[in-house]
Amino acid sequence: MEPIENKLGQDDVLQSSAGKNQLKLLKVWDILLKYSDENHQLTVKDIMNKLSAEGISSERKSIYQYIKLLESTNVDIIINRAKQNQYFIGGRQFELPELKLLVDAVLAAKFITDKKSQELIGKLVTAYVSIYDAQKLQQQVLITRRPKTENEKIYISVNVIHQAIADKRQIKFKYFDYNINKDKVQRKSGGYYTVNPICLIWDDDKYYLVTYHEKHHDFITYRIDKMEQVEPTDYKALPVPSTLNLNEHINGIFNMYSGDEAIVTLKVKNDLIGVIIDHYGKQTEVIPCDDKHFSVKLKIQTSPTFYGWLFTFGDQIKILSPQNVIDEYKRRLQINLNNHP
Repeated sequence: MEPIENKLGQDDVLQSSAGKNQLKLLKVWDILLKYSDENHQLTVKDIMNKLSAEGISSERKSIYQYIKLLESTNVDIIINRAKQNQYFIGGRQFELPELKLLVDAVLAAKFITDKKSQELIGKLVTAYVSIYDAQKLQQQVLITRRPKTENEKIYISVNVIHQAIADKRQIKFKYFDYNINKDKVQRKSGGYYTVNPICLIWDDDKYYLVTYHEKHHDFITYRIDKMEQVEPTDYKALPVPSTLNLNEHINGIFNMYSGDEAIVTLKVKNDLIGVIIDHYGKQTEVIPCDDKHFSVKLKIQTSPTFYGWLFTFGDQIKILSPQNVIDEYKRRLQINLNNHP
């Protein structure tokens, strides 16, 4: 009978050999992901050289076997058959145009700090495209600069809120504004808000938390980048009463600024149909008034943001009803006229 110690030694050798082969397989996959695309194709010799640069020896026959193994697991490896076959990754989890959309979204989001934006984009471009496409995306990042929040803890806050919503727990947090010196000024003299979290909404490059406020029997919205020390509580969140409609609340808020809800009829020049669709969607009913105008009936929040938006279009949009909204718009216009004698 073979000595036990000898048998163990052989098993160790076999396991060690299998481990090395697995490592080489992963390295070949990594090299193809990083260094190959349609414009940068690799020969087997190129792959062997890159392995060698990392101190990993390999044989040509083994590289062919690794490529076949990767293909058998649905890795999309394209072969350009020539005197020396060339290989590159075809379909990826994210194609370059898709990643560009994601990068643009990260750059545009004001609630994501500049530091975190760089980290997220770095992870995206290094994980899903070749180093050559990654360079193109990084060049775009260097060119594009937008104002960003400075609240680095926003990601922790979002995680806490998501978990609290899933657990149906109340959360507490501190909320701040800025004074003329650009210093933070805590609301409630630094005291905590305790709320029933409902959902998170990304709108107009800002992130918001919608909550249910039992005292006011209504929904209250908070800017997440102005929230600090967000923590779960031991209290169960109160359910939203059936008399409240969350979708109507969200749809009725104009750029997340609350005001009195009203059904407003507007007379709009035909050229602005795209503006109406962009803000209120294709489901908005459009009724022709004459050859140059149409009318729309909208459920909105009559907030300062709404009146400001209306003002930007001058005589191209006119309020037809209700009269109290017309009067309020005139009042605000008069205040501005009085402020500029």
